[in-house]
Amino acid sequence: MNVAIPELNQFSLEELGQTPAVDKPNAEVRFKVDIEPNRVTRRVVVGILDESRKRGIAVAIYPVTGEVCDLCNGAGVIGYLANTPLAPGAPVACDLTLYRFGRNFVCSVRVQGEIFLYPAFSLGGTARLTAFVGQEAADASEKLGWSALRLNVIEQPVAA
Repeated sequence: MNVAIPELNQFSLEELGQTPAVDKPNAEVRFKVDIEPNRVTRRVVVGILDESRKRGIAVAIYPVTGEVCDLCNGAGVIGYLANTPLAPGAPVACDLTLYRFGRNFVCSVRVQGEIFLYPAFSLGGTARLTAFVGQEAADASEKLGWSALRLNVIEQPVAA
């Protein structure tokens, strides 16, 4: 059983898209995808990060326990899904949202309809964010299934 907090470099990643430059001081970036874990004993990851892969949202989900971990801000376990274990091959709805307020990004993570608190971060200038999914890199030939991809940037003032 996995007990250690994972790190992003433990995962085999598949990039799904990149946003245009997010340069408006009030903008919203939303990444929605349904991931389909092949095995309940292998963590999966979903995220949207800047080009340095140090800022943004990256969460690992452990299907057997429902553990949800932050992978890029050092927050560790941020919660547990209520209905676990997840069924292999069944879609898991993931919705990651970044709200930009000047240099600050406030984050929202929703998995299977459950909301998890996620650390905010600061990022100056323009940001191009890359959306990705992946799984623990035990077998690089086996890809994580996914569907219902949506990657949107809304460059208008957001409600606070």
